[in-house]
Amino acid sequence: MLHAPDGRLVHLKIHGCVWSGEFPENTLPAIRECLTAPVARAEIDINLLRDADFLVTHDTQLDSATTGSGPVREASRAEVAGLHSRWRGSDWAERPPLLSEVVALMQSQPSPMLLELDVKDEPPWPWLRVEELARLVQPVRERVVFGGCADWNLRRLMKVDPAIQVGFTPTFYLDWVPADVKPDELPGIRGAYGYLDRHPLARTRQGSTADYLWDRLGALARLVPGARELHLRLCLFERMLADGLSDITTRLHDIDLRVDVWTLDAGTPDWQARLERAVAAGVDVVTSNTAQKLAAMYPKPGV
Repeated sequence: MLHAPDGRLVHLKIHGCVWSGEFPENTLPAIRECLTAPVARAEIDINLLRDADFLVTHDTQLDSATTGSGPVREASRAEVAGLHSRWRGSDWAERPPLLSEVVALMQSQPSPMLLELDVKDEPPWPWLRVEELARLVQPVRERVVFGGCADWNLRRLMKVDPAIQVGFTPTFYLDWVPADVKPDELPGIRGAYGYLDRHPLARTRQGSTADYLWDRLGALARLVPGARELHLRLCLFERMLADGLSDITTRLHDIDLRVDVWTLDAGTPDWQARLERAVAAGVDVVTSNTAQKLAAMYPKPGV
C-alpha cells in the first residue's frame, strides 16, 4: 500500500499478478507469488469457456497469450488443457489456469490479499453460467471482487448473488485519450466537451464541463447498483480534474464508490508527478505493473 501524506492507505493493485516479474501475468506461479508476498490487492482476467469453467487470460482471443487460437468462449475446458502460456515471444512451461484452479490455490494459501477478477466477456452470459460462476467463487467470495466494462454481466452476477463484491469500468460509455491515440471502438466518437461519449448530453455544449461530467458519471454509477468501486482510466481521471471536476473522489465517495485508476507504471513519462497528483486527488486504488517502485515513493512512516 501507499501511505499517503494525509494518512490514508492507498491500495496498489498488481496488474495480472505481476509482482517480481519472474512469471507471466495471469499464471498460477504469478498468483501464488502475490498470495505469499506483501500484496494488498491483485488482478487477473477471466473469460468464459464453452462448456464449463473460466480461463484466466487477458484477451478474449487465445492467440495473443497462449498457444491456442480463436475466441476463448468457443474453446472447451478439455481443449484449453493442452495449451501453454506465451511469454516474451516464447512458450511458457505451464498452461493458462482455470478459475477453479485459482480458487483452489486461494483456499490452500491463506492471505489477506483481495483478488480482482476482471471480466473480459462482452456477450451476455447465460444465466446457468452465471450461477456456475457464483458457485465457483463461493469458497473465497470474501477475498474476490469482480470488475469489468460489461455492466450487463456484472448485474446478472449480482442478481444471482447480491453479496458478491463488484467494481465497474465505464469505458464503453465515457472515456478520454489524447487526440493522437486511437480510441477504443466504444464509445468511439469525441463529443462537444472533448470526451469520447455518444450520449445526447455530449452532442452540444449546454453548460460547464464539470456539470456535464458529473451528470454522466452520476448516471453511469447507477448502471451496476450495489457496486463498490468505479474503475477509471488514469488519463480520463486526470482530464476530469483538469476540466474542473476537482472533487470527483469526494463526490464518488459520497455515493459509496471507491475510485480505482489504471494503469500507472514506473518509468513511463512523468510517472512520479502523475502518482502524486492521483494520491493528492483522493484515489483509493492505483493499478500498476510496477507496484514496488510506486510504493517506494511513499515509504511507511517511521521507516
